[in-house]
Amino acid sequence: MHPPITFIVVEDRQNRTLDLCRASAARAQEQLLVLTDVDAGPGYEQLCRAYVHLSSNTPAFEKICLRRYFLLAEYLRRHPACRQFVLVDSDVLLFRGIGTHVRRIAGRCDFAGSYIRPSDGWNPCQISPHVSYWTAQGLARFVAFVLQTYGTPEGIAGLRAIADRFTARGLRGGVSDMTLLYLWAKASGNALPINRVFEGRVIDHNINTADNLRPREFRLRGGAKRIGFADGRPYLTGSVGQKVDVLALHFQGKAKVAMAPALHGHVHLVAWLTYAMYAARRAKNLGYRVTAALRRIGRAGPLADAPAAE
Repeated sequence: MHPPITFIVVEDRQNRTLDLCRASAARAQEQLLVLTDVDAGPGYEQLCRAYVHLSSNTPAFEKICLRRYFLLAEYLRRHPACRQFVLVDSDVLLFRGIGTHVRRIAGRCDFAGSYIRPSDGWNPCQISPHVSYWTAQGLARFVAFVLQTYGTPEGIAGLRAIADRFTARGLRGGVSDMTLLYLWAKASGNALPINRVFEGRVIDHNINTADNLRPREFRLRGGAKRIGFADGRPYLTGSVGQKVDVLALHFQGKAKVAMAPALHGHVHLVAWLTYAMYAARRAKNLGYRVTAALRRIGRAGPLADAPAAE
């Protein structure tokens, strides 16, 4: 029989989101370790020296996201008995059965993360770690890959090409830790999605969208996936009406305000809150696209410089 797998949150802030994540883990009867270390070791210092910023987010934000892998590597160096773990973001709620499900779905992989399969020709080249399975060996290899990518001209050129695709589409984002995870997982054979439906159960990719592994995989209510409860256990409703037990919900971005209602089963309040966040998010993205378009027009030069039509 396998010992219980450890769930780890890398978070040095005490806040309501983390409290709710802790409460959900306790209800799910899973061991949750909150890693609050601040020393990410010499590897992270090396990364900071080589880092090239290619994101619409701030450099500080992107470095914080990358830093957690180096913090984890330092923790595992001091705790060699920990050979596998599940990394979770603090904006994730866990439900009973998640530990057993992750073990079964990850199989013999060194890593399993979450992503949406492209359906319209656009691939953002991202795998999310918000609920991700790791072995110690996999983490060590990923950290080495990050340092190698940022440490070589070829690696930087590849990242810059991905960032340019975001800019050309007028999209927020660019290169993040999710980009590095995607590139490494594809190259190392660890691209098995942890968020696929497996034995009637699923891990949520992002509660704000109907997409999961497949586009429009689940029905919405308000501005989020439609959540229901049966015998105290949460489920999602698939696109053709089937119930799928959900073992983790990811409240990305401003949807964090709906974590407490979801934990306590107030599904209609979740729908109302997430719809309000959805409307605000659409307005923000529209503003970004308009600004990006104006910048492109500005770089093209004034119309007066164009040759006259004959």
